[in-house]
Parts: sequence; C-alpha cells; structure tokens
Amino acid sequence: MRGPDDRPGPPVNVRSERMPVNLASIPYLGSGLGYREELADGIAAARDEIDFVEVLADKYISQPRLLDELREIRDLYPVIPHGVGLSIGTVGPVPPDYLAGMRRVSDVSGAPYYSDHLCMTKVPGIDLHHLAPLWRTEEVLESIIGKVDTIQQTLGKPLVLETISYLVDFDSPISEPDFFHRLTERTGCGILLDLTNVYSNSVNHLFDPLEYLQRLPLDHVVQVHLAGGFWAHGVLIDGHSHPVPEEVWELLAELCRRIDLKASILEQDANLDSLRPLLEQVWRARSIMRNPVVA
Repeated sequence: MRGPDDRPGPPVNVRSERMPVNLASIPYLGSGLGYREELADGIAAARDEIDFVEVLADKYISQPRLLDELREIRDLYPVIPHGVGLSIGTVGPVPPDYLAGMRRVSDVSGAPYYSDHLCMTKVPGIDLHHLAPLWRTEEVLESIIGKVDTIQQTLGKPLVLETISYLVDFDSPISEPDFFHRLTERTGCGILLDLTNVYSNSVNHLFDPLEYLQRLPLDHVVQVHLAGGFWAHGVLIDGHSHPVPEEVWELLAELCRRIDLKASILEQDANLDSLRPLLEQVWRARSIMRNPVVA
C-alpha cells in the first residue's frame, strides 16, 4: 500500500513556471550532527543533546529499499537530506532517475529543504569521485539556474547548495561570491556555507575569509557545516576527522552576528570512537548561534 511519503512526483526534467522560493519559511533547526552508522546507537540515546541530523541522501537514492531506515531516523529527529551525487555543474540535465530518487528521499525525510554541492562530480562518461570546482562562466551559470529551477519545482521545496573546498581553482570570469549572488537572485535557492571549507580555502589560496563572507549573499545562507581537517604536505585538507579549529569557530560567531542562522551541522567521518567530543562541539555551535556576541 502506498503511503503519503511515496506519492508520485511531477514529471522530472520538465521546465515549468519558476516555483516561488521562501527561505524565510524554513524553521530554525538548531545545532545538529551528521548521521553516521557507527554513531547510530549513541545518536539515538542523545535525543536531548542533538537538535537534528543530516543524512547522506545518496545512500537512499541508490538503495530505495533502505527508505524504511530513513523513516526510523526521521521518527527520532528532524532530518535534512544532504547529497553528493547531483553534480549540478555537469553538462546536460539532471538524470531523471536521480531526480526521482531525490524526490523520494526528500518526501520521506519531510525536510524543509534539500542540500547538495555547487560542484561537479561527473563529466560525460566519467565519475570523478571528487567534488570538483566549476569553471564559473555565463554558460555554466545559465545551465545551473535551469537545473535549480527544475529541482525546486520537482521537490516543491528549496535547494540549498554548499561551498566546497578545492586545491585547484580555475581562472573563472565570475568570482564564487558573484556566482552565488546571481544564482540565488535568479532562483531563490539557499546556501549551505561550509565554514571549514572557507577557512581551508583561505589558508591554501591566501585570501581573507572574512572578506569572502562579506561578499556572499548572506541573506541566502540557511545552514553551515563545521568540521576539522589535517595538514598534508603543506596543504590544509578538509578531512572531517578532527575537532573544529578555533579559526572556524570565530567565523561561525562572525556569521551569526550578521544573520539569523537556521541550522548548523558538525561533520565527522573518521575518529568516531566516542560520541562525547562530537556532542561537545554540537553544544558549542548551539551556544554561538544563540549568543555570538560573547563567543
């Protein structure tokens, strides 16, 4: 028997009238944690300490039989699906089967928005297995605007796109902040501001992270990511493996002095032996969001 979560969506990859997007209607979610199977038992037991969780959407897109697991998580916490396989910068439309999978996961999660990355993970015929930066041109911008419109129309909710870390950037005619300005102005979509990525990029490419923040359309920032990385051969790597560095906490406080941030997620994919250090960082993020003046 089909439940309300499994209702069929509209036809995919068919452009229609642009859906009005109201980021202000997204509720305050608070401070949460990236859901990882290794932490499942601890996360279930910490319901008073974690406001919401972020799940890896592609797991459920590629394995629809696991949607019952997603429903169980949703029954414990508010859930935000976070994708890695959209590859919105790839030439051509979003594959219909992938877009249909996004819709299923989005509906089952009951989330107020769906997030992925402003990047490429594929080129025709090749999976890069990497979040690669875009060559930010007028043609690429127009292509992405069309795909964002299609996705938001299909999901019936905002798409929120994440800033990525990069070791090599192209000499693009449009800067990343200007690209986000024009994309959000045309589509109404949101931004997932990965503050660790901003900090790592600023260190590796020698720019001021605060100046970068000032140039973004901060009124479209819905959520942030926080994580800790490591140094390798003189390069700061966003490894999702260590505590959030103090410089990133300072960026979070500065951001929260400027906007009413709706959601913060701590990401950690390695060194998962204990939940307690992660919860302490979730608490710290919540404290900064509530009172950034004394952070």
